[in-house]
Amino acid sequence: MSPDDDPRPPVRFEDLDPDDDGRKYSPSAGRNRQDIVDALAEILSPAGDLLEVAAGTGEHAVLAAERLPSWSWWPTDRDPDALTSLRAWAAQARLPNLREPTHLDIHDAWPLEGRCLDVVFASNVLHISPIETAESLFVSAARHLRPGGSLIVYGAFFLPDVEPIESNVRFDEELRASDPRYGVRELCDLTERALARQLLTPTVRPMPKNNFLLRFATRI
Repeated sequence: MSPDDDPRPPVRFEDLDPDDDGRKYSPSAGRNRQDIVDALAEILSPAGDLLEVAAGTGEHAVLAAERLPSWSWWPTDRDPDALTSLRAWAAQARLPNLREPTHLDIHDAWPLEGRCLDVVFASNVLHISPIETAESLFVSAARHLRPGGSLIVYGAFFLPDVEPIESNVRFDEELRASDPRYGVRELCDLTERALARQLLTPTVRPMPKNNFLLRFATRI
């Protein structure tokens, strides 16, 4: 399979600023990490186990582990450069609830035993990856979340019966121009795919900068 045919890789649309100690800084993470962690702090239960897929630089993971000390935060990524940055952030933070960053490809079998997670979290993943990524995410989340657990997804989405936000329309056009498999996802389509994998209709939380937080619960 040639790189052009590979349905799997999300792509980066930003330059990362590296630090001397191996940490990298993402402009988008810098803009949204506080909003995301504030929202998670409001909606999550007092304690649990959370696995973050495609955790990127590690900035979300460190801030969340600081704010949510009773949550075990498991950052993962399949990109070796991202894992290097994740490990550098973890080493610098030295937080007991921030677990060792682990290689995980959303499309492969996850190295977990049974239904062991309270939350699976993904930030800014679905619009820069093919729709097969969403399918794989729903399948594995349903397989590894405990009853009543949640798949929480952050990003830009098109909501039904709501006039599309102009900035998200332009963003969608830019994504599809770079690769026709990418794009801002329709909530109706994601919901249909999630229901087929035994997840429930999501709750939708509006977020700053025209983004949303979707929470797909598992059945109790």
